[in-house]
Amino acid sequence: MSVFAWFVLIFGGTTAHIEACSHGVHPSAEIVVYADSFRYGKNYHLLEPVRGFVEHLKNVTDHRVTLHLYDYNFKSLQEHFRSHGGMVGFIPEKYIVDFINSMTWRPQSGITRKSYILILMVQDGNPYLFMKPKIHKLKRAGVEIFGMKFNNLQNYELHDIVSYPQKTHLYSILEYASPERALSVLTQSVCRSIEAKEKSAKKAFFSQVRLSDGSDHCRGRVELLYNDTWGWLSDQHWDRHGADVICRQVGCGPSLEAMKGDAFGPASGNVLEQMDCTGDEHDVSECLLGKWSEPDSDSPEKSAGVSCLSSGVGSVRLVNGSGPCDGIVEVSINNIWNRLCLWNFDVREGSVVCRQMGCGPLVKMQENIVGEADIRWRTVEETLCSGAESQLSECSLSLWSSQPCLHNVHAGVVCSTSAISKVSLKEGNSACSGKVQVFHGTSWNVVPAFEWDVEEEAVLCRQLGCGPAIERAHVKAMSIFRGAVAWTDLRSVYCAGQEKSLSECSSVMSKGHKCESGEAEVLCSQSAISKVRLAGGDSRCSGRVEVFYNQAWGTVCDDTWDISDAHVVCRQLECGPAERVSGGADFSPGSGPIWLEKLFCNGTETSISQCGGVVSKNSLCVHSQDAGVTCASKET
Repeated sequence: MSVFAWFVLIFGGTTAHIEACSHGVHPSAEIVVYADSFRYGKNYHLLEPVRGFVEHLKNVTDHRVTLHLYDYNFKSLQEHFRSHGGMVGFIPEKYIVDFINSMTWRPQSGITRKSYILILMVQDGNPYLFMKPKIHKLKRAGVEIFGMKFNNLQNYELHDIVSYPQKTHLYSILEYASPERALSVLTQSVCRSIEAKEKSAKKAFFSQVRLSDGSDHCRGRVELLYNDTWGWLSDQHWDRHGADVICRQVGCGPSLEAMKGDAFGPASGNVLEQMDCTGDEHDVSECLLGKWSEPDSDSPEKSAGVSCLSSGVGSVRLVNGSGPCDGIVEVSINNIWNRLCLWNFDVREGSVVCRQMGCGPLVKMQENIVGEADIRWRTVEETLCSGAESQLSECSLSLWSSQPCLHNVHAGVVCSTSAISKVSLKEGNSACSGKVQVFHGTSWNVVPAFEWDVEEEAVLCRQLGCGPAIERAHVKAMSIFRGAVAWTDLRSVYCAGQEKSLSECSSVMSKGHKCESGEAEVLCSQSAISKVRLAGGDSRCSGRVEVFYNQAWGTVCDDTWDISDAHVVCRQLECGPAERVSGGADFSPGSGPIWLEKLFCNGTETSISQCGGVVSKNSLCVHSQDAGVTCASKET
């Protein structure tokens, strides 16, 4: 029986239960589902469940969803759907290149920011290898990419296509008890992605979290401040994923136990019915949230509780190696040294360890097998880093997983003892544009384009003494037929954006790495942001942030806007320190261009011209995201 036939049996023409997005959150989104169907000949009835999934996705997200089906005999495909009642939003595709070129999205003008979601439902992964350059550009234009595998495709065929992190963007039907459950999990991840644009609005609803009636601030009943009133969390869907997020938000270490059944006594006030987290979120506002309601006396709901470690990750060391830059990774948690399970520790995490140890790029991951003795309580089961963190304590860590560390295989790293020493641009029109080259060891290496993003560009432009990086959001059409592919010994560079040079970022070396997505390029402005002002406030030291660039005043997007950036703006204006950082056009929306797409200051600069930044010709932001600040009055 084929997987699609299995779908038919599971769905059976009835409504499948797929969880919805957070209650009361209604962001704007454009969702495209793409399924490759050509392997099914004319047995198009096997694709009906895909159509069913699209209909459910429309219902739970309340957004426009289009379905693209790829088939060599697309006229027959079109006739099938026409004879079976049609489908709003169904688009047949004859060639895959036609589809990927149709995904040339330009941000919509207006006051509301729209999310763009692409879901690839894949039976045959080979054509997607040719999509990598296009997919990379789609990601740069703000498109979130998800993948659902229907068969035993190897992960490497899709893992470079879906968005990061892979565990929340790439799924396989075969890994779940039923197709219904797999599609439910996928739908939840799509909801999280859409709601990420509404993070500030959700934070306004759930502004604080606390643990009550425990022995200390890291143990107790979970309570949340909603609309200036404290309430409690139901234990109906409570698990260790949510517990880790709560522990992280209250400033404690990873969770030890997620408790149910009023473990810390009965609660009073209103109740949050559900909080669904992956465990990697920084705070509750990033999770899927249920209704906030008055408790029912007949309801079996009890309050959720948690016990957290009193502190998070402290020091990091490498042991049993040949020198200071290689060995088994150990982290100090509550003054106890713990090792990291290799199976949930990859090159991004390894590159952060190398950076924290003051070494050069990650060269190799190593496995270290210990005995069968039960040391799980001293093993960090899950570690998730973006690669841009300066130390492991900034990453998400869990002391547990659904499965123990297999065979007690612990993570080790081999780091280079030398950093990236020089950078240069080639084949450009000026000293501030071209393909990126870095010098490490004894040779120059090109940089693969796939994991090269605006944060790295901002750092490089700053290092070269140029102005901000220029983001080109418009994605041009492409051909899948390309020329020779470059090879390099540098796999990736991960920057946060505040670094002064690429040598301060995390990076990964990989000898003979193939640049399937092309070579990284950068276009830096040759002029800096010269002036800044605050508008719409009640004094010259408060208001909407506006910058002067390209002979015009424009606003700043709140995407990366934080207290460090605000301090620099206040300092440049000769005001006192920043007292309040605001986004979401708190001082009313501006007009004209949105110049600064992103700003990356460490807080010590005297003007924003010294920070890393990204300006945009076709902004991915809208004026409802204009950044603002309130500075203290200058003391005399």
